[in-house]
Amino acid sequence: MRKIFHFIFILILASPFWSYATHLRAGEITAKRVSETQLTYKVTLTTFTDQVNGKAANEGQETVSFYFGFSTNKVESYNVTRKKKFLISPTTMCNVYDTTFTFPAPGRYTISCGIVNRNERTINLPQPSENISFFVQTTIVISSSFGLNSTPVLLNIPLDSAAIGKRFIHNPGAFDIDGDSLSYKLTTPQRDKGVDTGIGEFITGYLDPSTVGPSPVLNQAGTGPATFRIDPRTGDLIWDAPREIGQYNVAFIIEEWRKAPDGTYIKIGEIVRDMQIIVAESDNNSPELILPPDICIEAGKKLEFEVKATDKDDQPLKITSTGGVYNLDANGLFFKYVEPESAKFKSTVTNKQANGTFTWNTNCLHVREQAYDVLFKVEDNPGRFDIQLVDIKTIKISVLPPRPLGLTALETDAGIKLTWQAQKVCKTAGKILVYRKSGCSGLNPGECASGIPNDWGYALVGEVNVSDSTYLDTKADKGSIYSYRLVTELAVNQFLNMQSAPSTEFCIGSEIKQGMNVMTKVSVTKTDLTTGEILVNWTKPLGLKIEENKGPYVYKLYRAIGIGGENYTLVHTQNTLLNTAADTIFTDKNLNTKELVYRYKVEFYIESTKLSSSSAVASSVRLGVLPDDKSLKLSWEANVPWSNENRTHFVYREDKLNLGKFNLVKKVNVTLANTFSFTDIGLDEEKADGDISYDIQNGETHCYFVVTYGTYAELPQFGVLENYSQIACGSPSDKSPPCPPAIVNTPGGSGSGCVGLNAKDFCDDNVFVNKINWGTPTTNGTDACRQDIVSYSIFFARYEDEKPTLVAVQDAAFGTTFSHRRNSKDGFAGCYTISAKNSLGIESETSKKICFDNCEDLSFPNVFSPNNDGKNDTFSPLNCPAFIKNINFDLYSSQGLKVATSMGERLEWDGKDLKGKDLPSGVYYYYITVNFEKLDRAGLTKTFKGYVTLIK
Repeated sequence: MRKIFHFIFILILASPFWSYATHLRAGEITAKRVSETQLTYKVTLTTFTDQVNGKAANEGQETVSFYFGFSTNKVESYNVTRKKKFLISPTTMCNVYDTTFTFPAPGRYTISCGIVNRNERTINLPQPSENISFFVQTTIVISSSFGLNSTPVLLNIPLDSAAIGKRFIHNPGAFDIDGDSLSYKLTTPQRDKGVDTGIGEFITGYLDPSTVGPSPVLNQAGTGPATFRIDPRTGDLIWDAPREIGQYNVAFIIEEWRKAPDGTYIKIGEIVRDMQIIVAESDNNSPELILPPDICIEAGKKLEFEVKATDKDDQPLKITSTGGVYNLDANGLFFKYVEPESAKFKSTVTNKQANGTFTWNTNCLHVREQAYDVLFKVEDNPGRFDIQLVDIKTIKISVLPPRPLGLTALETDAGIKLTWQAQKVCKTAGKILVYRKSGCSGLNPGECASGIPNDWGYALVGEVNVSDSTYLDTKADKGSIYSYRLVTELAVNQFLNMQSAPSTEFCIGSEIKQGMNVMTKVSVTKTDLTTGEILVNWTKPLGLKIEENKGPYVYKLYRAIGIGGENYTLVHTQNTLLNTAADTIFTDKNLNTKELVYRYKVEFYIESTKLSSSSAVASSVRLGVLPDDKSLKLSWEANVPWSNENRTHFVYREDKLNLGKFNLVKKVNVTLANTFSFTDIGLDEEKADGDISYDIQNGETHCYFVVTYGTYAELPQFGVLENYSQIACGSPSDKSPPCPPAIVNTPGGSGSGCVGLNAKDFCDDNVFVNKINWGTPTTNGTDACRQDIVSYSIFFARYEDEKPTLVAVQDAAFGTTFSHRRNSKDGFAGCYTISAKNSLGIESETSKKICFDNCEDLSFPNVFSPNNDGKNDTFSPLNCPAFIKNINFDLYSSQGLKVATSMGERLEWDGKDLKGKDLPSGVYYYYITVNFEKLDRAGLTKTFKGYVTLIK
């Protein structure tokens, strides 16, 4: 019975009724820059029209009027002819109108087009919907400050069917040829505001589709109210779920953002797509797509993955895919969106399951900051008496520059020479960045880790052209252990460079050579700020050929500060006969071993002054102690040429009942360097030297040292190398949270984002930003505040009585200022609170609330002339009105009679009376009430009264 009802519904839609001039279903405007020297664009309107009820109207629509967002002495419109039309289904025609246009100057332009009329019986629009015009617009910013700009293109046609009670999804398949970032938001469909104005107005009486249907209007699962939303990141338009049969019109905005050199994003345009959704009764179930997660790949590699689709009803399935990577427009015709080679998708049609294969041979011309969105769509085939349902999913593909391969390093007299495989993939402008750090890291990043992470400790030491394959590091310290990595950096546009993942590291200096001395001990024997001591041992030159290397022989021991320090000082000179004398041992005294790490190397000289070899560098063991609640976290490290990994290290703790005596409390089995850690809660696991177990309490001081054990794998004759850390102390700390941040520079705890601004400033979308500053208190009453802050959480509530939600988490390293971008409708209105998180992951209470509110800066002209000359043709607020929730307008003649009225989100009175006739010239009295968006949900209503002179 349900399918019969659905068939009857389709027949009703197909019946000839109000057929002429009622045909518009969907459409959008796009613009592509076609000249690098002139402000010339190809502007295209694509519409989708009703071929059943509106065929005659569409046949007669050979031209439309474009408005390009500027006027001379009148509103300028341009007649644009239809270039092509073609059926995309038996019931829908696609129409393409385009023209080439050169804008007069850089600026912000809103391109618009209105067409009479929409098709009938659109149930979420006021009735009769066939009397409502169709209006779409696109805004583009033209400026030399950020380069060429074209709008995104929408590669997925805006026509899909939905079933009662079933989740519906649509995605526009937006692709930006410039690589700009895209975001999405819902809006209300518009209609023409007057005749030949180029201005649209939101359709009063529009209903959110999720509110239409018999109460209660529920989602597919029946667990809550229906929802209609768009994912701001992916563009997925999701209706969960339709509850009433009929056709609906909806609209959404695709915003275009460009990254500036300072890292911020600037809005440079937006497109409105207005589209129709037809909902019918159906027993059909939607098919389901199965995609891999988002992908990151290096340019030059071939990307290939499988796409699958299943269907509960075992119907034949068809998988298709759209995206700029295919170089195909929405109609399947070739258009060059990306440089060759484009991607390919092949699918096979089966029952129950469909499969497809995506392949793309990437290259360096595909590198860009924003990921490529590739849309996949599966359609089922239930037969002629039911509706097709779809599933849509999008995968993001990031293409990074290729990392350099085959890095090696060789120590030469001139310095350390690096070589790597010549770059064969990239022919674009770019460079190779050379990074160095002391010691070997053993870290291996993934392909998506763009650039060198800051916490890896590498320093940029040089750069060469991307086509080069060698670099000479002349500033490296001879004989030291260094880790080198390379990063490819390519210019993706005139403002932005992209970096590859780091190359695999090459570690130099850790190899043992003939005639070289080997460091075997750097062990702290006394911990003190000024009188600390370190015992240093090394070997005699290994395999030295005496007959070829004549004496006198000399050892010179050098010291540097820091685990990666490179500023060496000579601390000991020792003549040697290379016999059994104990002349390869030295105690370095008067050091600050409590706070500093020291590293050593020994040089061996022949003939008194001739350098024969330099050992690898070895540092002392550095122990760190961090507080936790009733426990202490120990971690230690050393930059040494031997391996301390895959061994057992010993942890000693001072006996609090016998100060100065340390007991072994734990033997820690370590593997890699990042496992050199232990958390002490007071348990003594090694009782051979006595049991000093006790419950560690907050506020107590406990001291430790660690003994590391390591070996040279290639020199087993030296056995296990034992080295002591300094003595390090710490006090457990409770898990009390930080003090709440204190918002500053806002007298009285509140302020207005409008301060210093006027209505002219509101013409710039980028002005709607709330800036919040805060401080970190040092005391809270008589108590000290924790200062180990690692991050701040910023919460926002649109209304004063609304529960705040998290909008950002900011690393403490980025300071105590946050800028929150808003929009012209909601404006600055909203409240903020901030919390702080410490190094233990404990979050503070939120700060006191700070609220920003909107102003009511609105003014009206005292003269207007509705004569279509492009100047003062409508009576509207001056400049760029903002924050308007609703505006009611009443106009009275000099006799006190009401002669005109309007209401809505905008006021653009065209000089016509209540019957649509032109009013005569004269002076009229207006009474305007405006409800402004404010912190209070109810808004603020303000009255504006005055006189306006109408001139013909």
